[in-house]
Amino acid sequence: MEKILILAVLVFASFSLNALPIEAFLVTVPTSQSCSIGSQLYSKPPDWDDDEEEDDDVAIKDQDWRAFRAKLVMGEKKPESTTDSSNTEESTQPIIDQGDLDGIGSLFEEDFAAEGVASVASKELELPDGITPLDPSQYAYDSGDMIEQGSVILGGVEQDFGFGLRQQYFHKCVLLLVDHEESTFTKGIILNRPTDMVLDDDVNPGKKWRVWFGGDVQGLDAKKPDIVCLHSLQNPKAISASIPVMNDIQWTSFDNAKRLVQAGVADVRDFWVFVGYAGWGPGQLKGELERNSWYMVATDSQTLLKELARQGEGAEPRDAGLDTWGLLMNMIGRGETAKEKSGGFDDLMLKEWAYKNLLSSVSGGGGGEQQRSPDNFKSNPEEVDDLMRVLGANKGSSVGYEGALLRASPTERSPFLLKNQEFHKSIVLILVDDEAATVGVVLNRPSTKGLDIKVSDKNTGSERVVRIPMRYGGQYAVKGQENLLWLHSSPRLKSLEIGSPIGEAEDAIWKCTAQDVMTAIGEGDAKAEDFIVVSGVSVWLKDFQAKGIEGELNSGTFKKVPKTARKNVWNSLLRLQDVMTQHNFHDTISLAQDAWSSADATRKGGDKEPKSSDQLPIGGLGEGFDEEDESFVFKSDVKVAKLADDALKSWVATFLLGVPSLAEE
Repeated sequence: MEKILILAVLVFASFSLNALPIEAFLVTVPTSQSCSIGSQLYSKPPDWDDDEEEDDDVAIKDQDWRAFRAKLVMGEKKPESTTDSSNTEESTQPIIDQGDLDGIGSLFEEDFAAEGVASVASKELELPDGITPLDPSQYAYDSGDMIEQGSVILGGVEQDFGFGLRQQYFHKCVLLLVDHEESTFTKGIILNRPTDMVLDDDVNPGKKWRVWFGGDVQGLDAKKPDIVCLHSLQNPKAISASIPVMNDIQWTSFDNAKRLVQAGVADVRDFWVFVGYAGWGPGQLKGELERNSWYMVATDSQTLLKELARQGEGAEPRDAGLDTWGLLMNMIGRGETAKEKSGGFDDLMLKEWAYKNLLSSVSGGGGGEQQRSPDNFKSNPEEVDDLMRVLGANKGSSVGYEGALLRASPTERSPFLLKNQEFHKSIVLILVDDEAATVGVVLNRPSTKGLDIKVSDKNTGSERVVRIPMRYGGQYAVKGQENLLWLHSSPRLKSLEIGSPIGEAEDAIWKCTAQDVMTAIGEGDAKAEDFIVVSGVSVWLKDFQAKGIEGELNSGTFKKVPKTARKNVWNSLLRLQDVMTQHNFHDTISLAQDAWSSADATRKGGDKEPKSSDQLPIGGLGEGFDEEDESFVFKSDVKVAKLADDALKSWVATFLLGVPSLAEE
């Protein structure tokens, strides 16, 4: 029966490989209709029979139809036969090599065409360092936009907006879809983010389970993490306790895995434990594919299992699984793209993310305790749905920070490297600090917009338009209040009582209205350059365990600008009075950094803060490389301080200017 079915498909393929999906000719193996996560073992399918032998005449196994489809796809990609150019029918048919199930034709196209699979597979393949050599049983190919359970998703590197600034863990990830239902939900786990952290076993005392980062949903910091255990066990008890993903790969719950070990049918080393997952709603993943965020890949289970086994043998978390991604990119014929996009900004940001999240504190990283129980995972503060509830007028009494100027921490490893990059090397003015929250504005982030105001000259009576550049103050707007904040620190305007002071300090910065500005300029008491106008505010909540800006100061994230430096800071800020454009982008970034540097009271007058790009490397790749020098990104010659500056440039270019590529120039 199987031979007849395969022959029928081959005959059909000779006429049109694209007419119908190959699954239309296959009989699928029934799977369980329901399952539950928890301590109970998964139930078998209703028609399961322990004594029943597999009937090859009834169904084609998962490994057969996936491998068979791969054969057709790889054969379709091979060059047309040129052995007999006179035979038109024969030369237009795709070549289907019975041995080509490994995808080597995609990886070594020229050798494949000249010598065939067998001879190429026998050669010593020259792959990049750290890449797993291919075995003849392995295959992989780009499956386009076909989404199905068992598919692998590779993080894309050709989209306009990458993962360097946000969700770095998705950059060059290798993600396995364990569940897919187009109309409801798609679930996947990241396979190439091993940690050096372990989970304790409450069922088998003394056992330790190494952890992989599986995704951002219910992940390592969740109060109730979602834990998926992959395995390839063939024991009937293990199979009954699991859900199949693809041939030889199944998943089960952490509770089930522990009980299988307790029953003696498995060992801890038989499982790969993933904490967290990635999820997509209906149609969401398809839309991201259309934006080139991902590459869809069909591959065999052995390729994935071998990579998981290699990572399980003590892979360095700070490498972030980049070599596994590179292997699969080579296998699907995208090796040149992988090479071109190697070692750039996004790679460096991923390594820093791995340093902070995958390497345990015991090893010098920021991944938390090395031994963790699911009950002890940190929980993130919940988001406040209604920000206005916190920012209401006269919400509470002042606690003393109004009017303070703050300078973002100058620490070598910036606290704003991986998120909230807009605060890196920022100057912040605190507007409100009450019992509920701290509200402030960033002062040294010029935007691409200017505000035109009409001014009447008191002497001539004529009207003129004055443009004042707007600045980005933060991502929030306060409901019921004027969207723009007008600021000045002019002694003359203060003496004329134009506006009112923020805070009680003698050298306080004053706020005023747009009408105040127009009147002062029209009367000749001020120039447009005397004012700073800011749109948006930044918020530090005091709900839960957060302590607003006081908590930031206590942790060293921000520092107060000393009184002796406040005048220098304001004068530096007034030099940022141009609307930002592509032409002055780099000059604007430099002036913003100068304003931040001017807040350092320890500098001698006139001395500039040394730029991180000017600092000479004392480590990095090459002879004498010291991988423990934490001032460098792991296995690179790039200073972490310089990377933080680059991240700020990327944030400004992307979110304020709308030209992400400008940051790379």
